[in-house]
Amino acid sequence: MTGEQSRLRALEKLWDPFTEHSLRRAGVPAAARCLEVGAGAGSVARMLARICPGGHVTATDIDTRFFAELAAEERVTVLSHDVTQDGFPAGSFEVVHARMVLCHLSCPERVLAAMSQWLVPGGLLLVEDLDLAPADASPHPVMRRGLHVAEQTLEASQGSDLRLGRRLQALVTDAGFDLGGMAVQPVLIGDGGPADEFWRLSFAQLHEFQARNSSPLAGELDAAMSLIDRPDFTDIGMHAVSVWGRKPGGPLSDPLA
Repeated sequence: MTGEQSRLRALEKLWDPFTEHSLRRAGVPAAARCLEVGAGAGSVARMLARICPGGHVTATDIDTRFFAELAAEERVTVLSHDVTQDGFPAGSFEVVHARMVLCHLSCPERVLAAMSQWLVPGGLLLVEDLDLAPADASPHPVMRRGLHVAEQTLEASQGSDLRLGRRLQALVTDAGFDLGGMAVQPVLIGDGGPADEFWRLSFAQLHEFQARNSSPLAGELDAAMSLIDRPDFTDIGMHAVSVWGRKPGGPLSDPLA
């Protein structure tokens, strides 16, 4: 398993229970045509196929190698697709989901507008992202600096906004969706849970980027990574945020509670 695939698997363990809870709260029709944008390692596409036993899931990403095997499963289509450039016919889906996608885009507003076009009237949009703001108040200076270096590294290398979660509700409503709900979950580091492995792998990946550029910031990432396994350490690393809404025009029937 590659380092990136391992990191994606760790993200799934960390976030999947929260995603499934949000999808069920939002009300996904059992026969929906679903679009999973930025499918990563494929767990949410499988989740949607389970939640929608009479529907179909289109799982997309720029790089499909980590979930290519899903193409062999019934009711799942795997598609290489760049959400910033490639489209779908209007009204192709009843449900669109994207997790940790918008934060890496320079134009989340334009992508949300496109997603609205891909949905039928009354269709459900559920988007999820992180908010790194808890790092600012961390009582652990080493972890606070490490998370800030991670944030700065991704902003400089990819243009990522690791605080987009706090703007997610406004982005969804500004895109014209009727707000359905919102959920926020604190994510702990250092409690032996799935966030520990996710941040170990993330810090290691970002360390490689900084080391290639001979940056002294690589040491800050190493120090934060070493803190995770200390028995006296626990911290809130970020908030996971889910926001869902419906495209105006008509409710969907057959929602699952």
